[in-house]
Amino acid sequence: IWDTAGQERYRSITSAHYRRSAGAILVYDITKKKTFLSISKWLEEIRQNADKDIVIMLVGNKVDLTEEDETKRKVRK
Repeated sequence: IWDTAGQERYRSITSAHYRRSAGAILVYDITKKKTFLSISKWLEEIRQNADKDIVIMLVGNKVDLTEEDETKRKVRK
């Protein structure tokens, strides 16, 4: 298991870890919409650098803070 930093400045370091990885877990903070929006960049990078059969999971953390959830859908009444 490789735990890589999500900040942009560490991107060049993390791409080396994708090769020969069986899976990737992309984690975002549900209280910060920008972390969810950045997932597409990470997903693209994984697809470019990892094996074609890599398993990818998306996980939202801080679910205990659902009142502050910036990523859930708004339902109109």
